[in-house]
Amino acid sequence: MNELAERFLEKFTLQGHIFSLIKHADIKVKFYCEQDTATIQIKNGQMSLLNDPEIICSEVKGDIQAIQQLFEGTETLRTLEKKGKLTITAPLRTTLLLESIFFLTKAHKNLAKVM
Repeated sequence: MNELAERFLEKFTLQGHIFSLIKHADIKVKFYCEQDTATIQIKNGQMSLLNDPEIICSEVKGDIQAIQQLFEGTETLRTLEKKGKLTITAPLRTTLLLESIFFLTKAHKNLAKVM
């Protein structure tokens, strides 16, 4: 799980156009997949992986395939939730922010392949 999150963070840090979305965000999201977890913090315009989170406000739970689809951008957060593959415990604003981040990271990658 941490490996998936780390690869996503690497892709994200290459996407300068997305940083404005997280400029004022301050959230922690814990991703659960079977017995494994990964926690991502968005704060002060940066996104990082936390090793030992103190307080978690939002959670995303699902099987490895759903989490992988989310991190790789092959399926959107809310679509996976509607299909029953993910459970999201977060305010709607946080959910929409996360969906935008995952979508835009993937969208930019696809655009680069076309050019």
